Amino acid sequence: MPVLCVILVVIAALAVACLVRAAALKPAEPKGAPIDAGGFEPSDGCVERFRALLRIPTVSRRDESERDDAAFEEFRATVRALYPHVFEAFEEPRHFDGYGFLMRWPGADPSLDPVVMMAHHDVVPVEGQEWRYPPFAAEVHDGEIWARGTLDNKCCFTGCMEAFEYLAASGYVPPRDIWFFSSCGEEVSGPAVDEAVAWLGNKDVHPCMVLDEGGAVATGVPLGVQAPMAMIGISEKGQVNLTVRATSAGGHASAPSDDDATRLLVRATERICANPGKPRLVPAVEEMLRELAARGSFAYRVVFANMWLFRPLVTRIIAAGAETGPMVRTTYALTQLAGSTARNVLPSEATANLNVRVAPFERIDDALARARAQAAVVSDAAGKKGEVRVGPAEGTELHEPAPLSPFDDAQFDYLRRCLAGTYPEAGACPYVQTSGSDSRAFGAICEHVYRLAPFVYTPLSRSLIHGANERIGVEDFKRGVSFYVAFVRGLGELRA
Repeated sequence: MPVLCVILVVIAALAVACLVRAAALKPAEPKGAPIDAGGFEPSDGCVERFRALLRIPTVSRRDESERDDAAFEEFRATVRALYPHVFEAFEEPRHFDGYGFLMRWPGADPSLDPVVMMAHHDVVPVEGQEWRYPPFAAEVHDGEIWARGTLDNKCCFTGCMEAFEYLAASGYVPPRDIWFFSSCGEEVSGPAVDEAVAWLGNKDVHPCMVLDEGGAVATGVPLGVQAPMAMIGISEKGQVNLTVRATSAGGHASAPSDDDATRLLVRATERICANPGKPRLVPAVEEMLRELAARGSFAYRVVFANMWLFRPLVTRIIAAGAETGPMVRTTYALTQLAGSTARNVLPSEATANLNVRVAPFERIDDALARARAQAAVVSDAAGKKGEVRVGPAEGTELHEPAPLSPFDDAQFDYLRRCLAGTYPEAGACPYVQTSGSDSRAFGAICEHVYRLAPFVYTPLSRSLIHGANERIGVEDFKRGVSFYVAFVRGLGELRA
């Protein structure tokens, strides 16, 4: 009986401690006052300039011979025509990879480290997609602009241009230098960003912070949170493509075996994809969950305020989520398969491509070793009848995970303050971006790289990126422009 009493007392004490911690969990607030756009009111002119840029089909291609350079030339000329004050305030752009460009707005105090703002202007192709309205007409229907690039990423490009134009026309001079970079090949991992970062590094330019696309002011976020949440990417996963190659004797389809190359390939790729490694909650993801829970139900607060107790359970739940799972583990996506060129022939070789997104706590070599170990199980079982090998795909990019930027310092708080000034109803939290961006390269010269498209993205919006019927609300676009104005005009408040 005394032992039982002790156990009950311990359980009661744990319960009380958990409840106290849950009650104390509150949404994070900016350390300074909100920063708004001042007297700026986005006009219909902003929208029309946005539509003009959307109509130019700046589609990037892996094979540059297939790129429509005339479209990029038109885009360059149109930007200059639409934003004359920008090109008066900024120094003449430097060009990389043909149509990528980098330019500087000289600030009042050259001793301060500069800010880099960036947004690529290339878009993905539309071939093979069925659009309700023409993808490069930028038509407005029911208060939404329909066009390729509305969400990724001409909204950010135009938002920056509108902020620069408005402030430069008013005579504003930023307190520190602002560098603006725009790639013409972000969607195909083109070389412009690496060339630009190398040039800045050679000039000993070390930004105090970098702001690129990435997260968004998202609705429909996990844990039943009703308020929108600004998801600020503080890292992004690495990326590599792996080739899985299975070989066997081959032959006529009338005499198949368990160890045909195609069947070996299917078994091996399924093992690899189904065994992506153990999930892990990095501090940024834990902070994201705490911030979401602080705006959710009390039951969620009990769990996420007491990660010391519930971490194993939370990790399993988060790993099972479609949107949250990729934040906590490396993923292997089977994207391409190739076998026989004839329907009645068993190929002697079959191949697959795995697009691998590497978690921030691993390296590419870790992901490759795991894939090889899983393939070896299938290969060993086949014995001399077949073999499965795994290696980096020919010509693949080898992007290691981006460094984790701080989310408890002046730069991150500055983003919170600008968000509070333009989206007072929204929260803000760090997260690990599962897709790739040009910002990864800036980790070589800056420790504070953040990824945020400051526009409202609904679950539907997020599903339309790179897909058919991409679109953005007119009012959502205007509000995002206001964020960029606030970000630039408030730089005197950035104490970094």
